[in-house]
Amino acid sequence: MTLITRHGRVGGRLLLAVVLAAGLAVSACSFPSSAAQSTQTAAPSSLAPSSPATDQAGSGPGAFGSMSEACIAVSATMFSVTILPLAGLMGGKSEDVEKAQAELAKVQGQVSDELRPQFEKLKAFTESAGTDFSKYGSGEFEEAMKPIEEWLDKNCK
Repeated sequence: MTLITRHGRVGGRLLLAVVLAAGLAVSACSFPSSAAQSTQTAAPSSLAPSSPATDQAGSGPGAFGSMSEACIAVSATMFSVTILPLAGLMGGKSEDVEKAQAELAKVQGQVSDELRPQFEKLKAFTESAGTDFSKYGSGEFEEAMKPIEEWLDKNCK
């Protein structure tokens, strides 16, 4: 009984640390862009139609309303995928994987063209790994996540 309680406390602390870190990452993504977004909103509406088309093709916000919104959505999705190794340590369930896959599919349709292939690779990995939580700690998993993390570092500072 002591062993279970001890692991429960460690697991709870680890989960709390991950949640706090993700919250900080998500909030950090939204700060720099908020001032820029209010400036863009004040711009004449005649410029607005050309902006989404160029954003969709490049590294802009894609179908999201702003880079801040894109950063938050991508960060939240990556968080749901990043916790899969931890879920495995805590006796992961198939629902954990299904939720991460659903988040990936949802956001994949909204991100810029630059990110879509990376989301497809990560989604394909989660589909092939399924509920084998040991695969979520592998180098292949890290490699599938790396381009999206780099995009976040580059665009969401």
